[in-house]
Amino acid sequence: MLSRAASSLFWMARYLERTESQARLLDLSLTMALIDVPEDRQQQLSVPLLVSGSVELFYTLYPEINPQNLIDFLLLDDRHPASVFSMFRTARDNALHVRGNLSADVWESINTAWLDLKELKKKGVSESSASRVFDWTRERSHVFRGAVYGTLLRTDAFHFLRLGTFIERADTTARVLGIRHDMAMQTQEEHPTQAFFEWTALLHSLAAFEAYQNIYGHNIEAMNVAELLILDANIPRSLHACMEEVSSLLGQIDGSHGRRSKRMASSLYANLRYGDSEYIAERGLREYLVDFLARIEGISQQIQKDYMGW
Repeated sequence: MLSRAASSLFWMARYLERTESQARLLDLSLTMALIDVPEDRQQQLSVPLLVSGSVELFYTLYPEINPQNLIDFLLLDDRHPASVFSMFRTARDNALHVRGNLSADVWESINTAWLDLKELKKKGVSESSASRVFDWTRERSHVFRGAVYGTLLRTDAFHFLRLGTFIERADTTARVLGIRHDMAMQTQEEHPTQAFFEWTALLHSLAAFEAYQNIYGHNIEAMNVAELLILDANIPRSLHACMEEVSSLLGQIDGSHGRRSKRMASSLYANLRYGDSEYIAERGLREYLVDFLARIEGISQQIQKDYMGW
């Protein structure tokens, strides 16, 4: 496979996974802002900006943070490269480059979403209609992943698409867990009810609330949340599950390239597979997640060096 094609497939999947994560984060932040006392609402609204690293750009383009400005910036603003609109546009551009590597279903899932989104941009999104757009964004991401899994040959095109999905998912889980965990711990002692909502928002933003209840029950505890989202291989967005997929997918790519990528991914996966909550507690969750983010970024860059000519 050409390095350019591998890059387009990898980043197309990353952008589409990121649109779903952004929709979940924005949806939960707007809901939490309604629950919080006024002085804490800005902190809640800032969460998706912190996760995406776009706080500075937001204040360059908008005078203040409020729900409508946040919706405009994160959903439809074409000046923001990480808005849902911009990411769908970039994903479709990448899909055009590798049209021959995609099935008709995969291409239609992206192209149809892009056409719908252009019409949506003309109409705009208000606070009252935002929830429907969040649902639509999640659905389009699910359709894309379903089409990839259900219709593509298990060739390197499939492997690079899935690699992009799980690299992006692992990165998002670590970022969201770090930010939301800190916010919950800050309110744990003084406002236990508020802390409960923070833990709930964290689990919902990573589609893990029902899974937590099935495993641990209704009592939400900090270490149980961390253990679930880091070490549980049965949770689709856990760090363990993501790195298991990354390590496996790299091993299935044809050719002799990528030894360093495979070694780095296998090492990180082994740490998660044989890790335990005691080690995380001893080291400190913040330090653990900072190290994980540095390593997953290193793996992503190495994949691009090994296979994409970067």
